[in-house]
Amino acid sequence: MSQETPSVASAPTPAQVFAFHINQMADAFWWHIDALLEVTDASIPEIAKLDSLDESSSTFTKMMSSLSEGSVEKVSQAFSKVEEVSNKESEDAPNFMEIIWNEVKSETWGPVFMMRLHETLQRPPRLPIFLQSTTVSAVSNFEVLFSGLIAEYYSITPRALEAASREKEKEFSLKELKEMDSLADAIEIAIRRRVDELMFGSFNEWRKFFADKMNLKFEDYAIDWEFLQEVFQRRHVIVHNGARASRRYLNNVAPKYSASVTEGDILPVDQEYVMRAANELLTFGFLLAIATGIKLAKGEIKYFNNRLHRFTYRNLVKSRYQLVEKCATFGESIAQDMDDELTCKVNKWIARQRMGDESVRSEVEDWDTRALSSRYKLAKHCLLEENEAAMEILESLYAANELGFEDIIEWPLLQPLRGTDSYVALTRRMEVPEGWHLSDVILYENPKSGTLHLRKCSLVRSDFKRKAIDQIDPEAVSLCKRCKPVLAH
Repeated sequence: MSQETPSVASAPTPAQVFAFHINQMADAFWWHIDALLEVTDASIPEIAKLDSLDESSSTFTKMMSSLSEGSVEKVSQAFSKVEEVSNKESEDAPNFMEIIWNEVKSETWGPVFMMRLHETLQRPPRLPIFLQSTTVSAVSNFEVLFSGLIAEYYSITPRALEAASREKEKEFSLKELKEMDSLADAIEIAIRRRVDELMFGSFNEWRKFFADKMNLKFEDYAIDWEFLQEVFQRRHVIVHNGARASRRYLNNVAPKYSASVTEGDILPVDQEYVMRAANELLTFGFLLAIATGIKLAKGEIKYFNNRLHRFTYRNLVKSRYQLVEKCATFGESIAQDMDDELTCKVNKWIARQRMGDESVRSEVEDWDTRALSSRYKLAKHCLLEENEAAMEILESLYAANELGFEDIIEWPLLQPLRGTDSYVALTRRMEVPEGWHLSDVILYENPKSGTLHLRKCSLVRSDFKRKAIDQIDPEAVSLCKRCKPVLAH
């Protein structure tokens, strides 16, 4: 279930500005991890082709690109012969390279082909390198968020910066003071130094800083605390030890991760590990940002609550159920009203149910919704797969404009209804909202007057220029008074 984000006042308070900055950083982190996951998912099949010598692979195609059709056929026959010999499993059979060489050595291109084939076979596989790099990138994205949270902490708590300054013998040299234009410059430099000092520390030092300064415990924001610690240690050995287990790694991870590993062993990284690590970091980073915001801007807790609802819902749509369960549990602990609490409860039930938790059903059956709004009655029926009763409520909510087009086609709660005759009948009656139309985000500019029109406007001619919303300055634009375009996505 999702909730709307409240608008910020036109003249924001320092706490609102702080809350806005925290949210910007958390969202940027979220988008970067999302992009990383999407790129990883799309790239792995292509990288696997590079590592393969199958005739349909990218590597094979590249080697064949300069050969004639007849030469390609000859190489294909050579590979087929290799397969035949391999199937016989004879101890005296020639090896792979011998078979290929015997087939191509009489050709003018044979030596060059063999050299390329040898280079291909000798190089390390691309996929493990890519997955290691992706793990490092995911941790690096968290570090960007983390450094931003520290900077915001010192910005909104000047006493903490003053206390840190007193611990130093000398904050600035006379030369540095002369080069500064204002006190604001001095504060900015001091904050940057504090951030840099902490970033060079260990994960345990970061954990201690948050515990000591803000009474926030890292453990509270992780799906699996021991695995999260292992991710940071894994990143360190990838960067500094060629992905081989170090003594530091063995000493700093939980026994279940070090039990079968000895110093110097390669720590493999597969797709499952990368996906799990990225989701763990995403959960931990976003919840840590929300917790920091609530701690240092207590009056803005409702704002952060709504940001958490939005984050949880969008990840529920992406089927990241462990993340959703953790965020919904945290959301229950900071809920400000019954709607907050019930939204989290329903999202958590959906996530647990999709992960195969059979105990959800009895909990939902015991849930008394008689005094609650129709949305919660709908949730109960959907969770119990009481489709007929759920559709009756869904129809009434749609008729009353309490649920819209996007809710009905996207809301994960409604999954049991999709494909039923009643649901299909409802969706056939629905129309795409005006805000979804391409004509509402692409405007047409009169080349003479500069006035902007909707595509459907009767004044639009073939010589008008297409303009995307992002290309338009809303303060300097002239809008058609007939079709009344709106400068919003």
